Amino acid sequence: MNVKIVIPDDYEGNFTDSPQLARLEELGEVAHFTGRPASEEDMADRIADAEIILTVRFQTDFKNTALLDAARELRFISIWGTRPRVVDMKRAGERGVSVSVTPGAGSPSVAEHTMMMVLGLAKRLPYQGPAMRAGAWERVQGVELLGKTLSVIGFGHIGSKVVPMARGFGMEVLAWSKRMTAERAAKEGARAASLDACMGCDFVTIQLHVTPETRGIISKERIAGMKPTAFLINTSRAGLVDMDALLEALRDKRIAGAGLDVFEPEEPLPEDSPLRTLDNVILTPHVAAHTEGAVEREARITVDNVAAFVRGEPENLVFEDA
Repeated sequence: MNVKIVIPDDYEGNFTDSPQLARLEELGEVAHFTGRPASEEDMADRIADAEIILTVRFQTDFKNTALLDAARELRFISIWGTRPRVVDMKRAGERGVSVSVTPGAGSPSVAEHTMMMVLGLAKRLPYQGPAMRAGAWERVQGVELLGKTLSVIGFGHIGSKVVPMARGFGMEVLAWSKRMTAERAAKEGARAASLDACMGCDFVTIQLHVTPETRGIISKERIAGMKPTAFLINTSRAGLVDMDALLEALRDKRIAGAGLDVFEPEEPLPEDSPLRTLDNVILTPHVAAHTEGAVEREARITVDNVAAFVRGEPENLVFEDA
């Protein structure tokens, strides 16, 4: 008997015309939805008889709604993403529903995006680009990366990939994580350091997950400890940073600039956000992992996870709330 597999929320059409959809169809009966539901009840109808749900980019909330219980036959959720941010893991466990993720799938692209922001800020592109388009010819001095320090706060799949990229520009890399050791950092070409030492670097990059422990870890006090010539880059989660303190520091030029791909309290970033008015900030709309390479890996791994579950050998399982 065919397994009923539902992709309820592929609003960007990532599986449309993808070979990964064909792979899924070999595993079971697939219902693939690309349009947004009219209501929560509409979404509940989509997933009512699903045994397996493949959910894309955290589009559907299985944590703060009744949708998890609406899928009466559910046995497995394959998440396109690195954490089960939108799944009530306690309730999933009570129901015997297994949950998998895609660790590291977007990490090369996010590391590249981080370095793009490092380069763009160093060469003053937030100011130079708009000025040139407006007809100006003002030669503003940039920053050479050779010999500068860059810190990686969070040393998982993404942070460890930033290291060789930064070293390729002749930068010295400091690294911090909760379980960092000198040996682990050295193996990747970095130097283990305290969080405060990392905040003192020329470029501070953030690659952490948001947890109750890490939320707000880049506090007002830590931002105040940054050099006035330093730049902060966040391609991870906005909740790690005191955004009010960061905005104040950027406005007052108490730090040189910032590169931000993530925002709180909401995304999309409001049109009237004061961040949009600053000429020392690079803003991108949460697209660090939105590349053809990352999308292909995410799609493949989510389907790999479904295939592993169907054959009774589940992979990349998670058990705790993110």
